[in-house]
Amino acid sequence: MLQIPLAPELRVVHRKNMTFSDSRLNSSSLNKNTAWKPATLETLLNEINKISQIGEETDALILFRGQNKKEWPIDSTFLRNSIQTLFNIKDYTKLPSSIRHRPTFHRAIASLLLMKFDQIIKPSQEAYEKEDSHGIDPYFELLKNVQQYPEKYNESPFIKGTNYIDWTYVSDIALYFATFQGVGERRKISSNDGALYVFNASSTGNIHQTIKMQKVFDNMTSYEFLNGEGALPLMLHPQKQTQQHRAHNQKPVYITQMNFSYALSEVWGQYEKDNNTKVSLKIVIGQKLKKELADYLNSKGISEKHVYPQ
Repeated sequence: MLQIPLAPELRVVHRKNMTFSDSRLNSSSLNKNTAWKPATLETLLNEINKISQIGEETDALILFRGQNKKEWPIDSTFLRNSIQTLFNIKDYTKLPSSIRHRPTFHRAIASLLLMKFDQIIKPSQEAYEKEDSHGIDPYFELLKNVQQYPEKYNESPFIKGTNYIDWTYVSDIALYFATFQGVGERRKISSNDGALYVFNASSTGNIHQTIKMQKVFDNMTSYEFLNGEGALPLMLHPQKQTQQHRAHNQKPVYITQMNFSYALSEVWGQYEKDNNTKVSLKIVIGQKLKKELADYLNSKGISEKHVYPQ
């Protein structure tokens, strides 16, 4: 009989007064236009420990994400690839905000995403059988596989990626992605300043979705969604998931991009302004610190083989 292992249960307590505005944190003491840049590895690790401690004290779910270039917004692969394909722009961030911030842009990207996972790539018959026998979510499993093993879908005749954005509750995994770029022979320590993003998933209301992904897609056809209303990012982490080696090691929690006109950092920035709170942090990982960080990660067993098992 097929065994469906249970994913680690994430206990998410939703409290509107949870905030990163804490005098103990260097990364929250600067103004909103400045990100904290630690000078040493020890200072960085101490800051992460303090963030985790605050999370424990407030019973909050703290998530981490690493990006090897600090200038990159927090956007999904589908959004990035859509802009590059539709507008023939190599650097998708160069798309003028006068285009991206229009509701018509959001509707266009949403329609393409829905078409991709309705007509071009669909769950297998086996996935639907597992839904009946074991209660898994076929569309969540499909998007998780596309997200974790994109190379297996390179032959798909459409825009690459999903609207999932990988986060993790293991800070070392996020630090790996902030340090390295590429895989295999192309893997190297990136030559740019990177960024470690931290998100308090308990602070923006009940974003943890228990409905199945098909229902999320159905809701994306509503007038309110297509008009860009009420499109806060959603968190997906079903307890029943099929075994997958990369997901097992990376410990991902997926945040779905629900408003394609704005990066997650912009959405949360507006939320912080409207609610006078602090729900996310950005820590700059200096290029000079990355070599030391690479040695630290290697000593912890966070290698390419660990992050990208076959």
